[in-house]
Amino acid sequence: MKPLLSCFRMFLRQITKDRMLYAVLAAPLLAACFFRFGIPKIEILLCGYFRAAEVLSDYYLLFDLFLAALTPYMLCFASSMVLLTEMDEHTAGYMAVTPVGKRGYIVSRLIFPAAISALASFFLLHFFSLTCWSALSAFLVCLLTALLGVAVSLLLVAFSHNWVEGMALAKLSGLLMLGLPAPFFLFSRAQYLLAPLPSFWIAKLCTGGTLLPVLLALLTSFFWIWVLYIRFADKLF
Repeated sequence: MKPLLSCFRMFLRQITKDRMLYAVLAAPLLAACFFRFGIPKIEILLCGYFRAAEVLSDYYLLFDLFLAALTPYMLCFASSMVLLTEMDEHTAGYMAVTPVGKRGYIVSRLIFPAAISALASFFLLHFFSLTCWSALSAFLVCLLTALLGVAVSLLLVAFSHNWVEGMALAKLSGLLMLGLPAPFFLFSRAQYLLAPLPSFWIAKLCTGGTLLPVLLALLTSFFWIWVLYIRFADKLF
């Protein structure tokens, strides 16, 4: 356990060396404050302008889902940037032959950040959500968005060769979040075109009232993780 924690501390030191990653880690909190305090004020202005009873309030749940997904996305993005840096510096391969091993290295760079992001998402939803959440619903959504963050991290590292490519691909990886708004705006069966995305089933969990989407979200998440991990492992080691 000590080598694993030592490896994770090294990961944290890598983040502290880069101011951009500081900003990345602060982004979920800034977004949470904007959603919690800015969106209701914007709703009041829009209702007054359009003389309507409500404009954005029907989508408050969607804002909460974006907040829950943004936190793992940003933390796992930071993890991806550290991984790419260590690959550029050829330290990733060296870490695999230390006591921490390949498995410990991957845990410290993927699993630990994802677990922390799940806790951070739960915290932000508890204090900054626009809608009411039960503890079980919040836990399930935060767990599923953390798995989605792992998939994003694997995608960035598997298909990027350096920081610049990682930054560019990070913008495209946001497409994995397209499933979140689908149930809110698509009411026909066309929405199921986005069924391969775990984010779609996360949104269906919160809008459908059944637990079946939990299983489907887990299956699609693990499928993405499995496919991307094969390329990730071949490239990393």
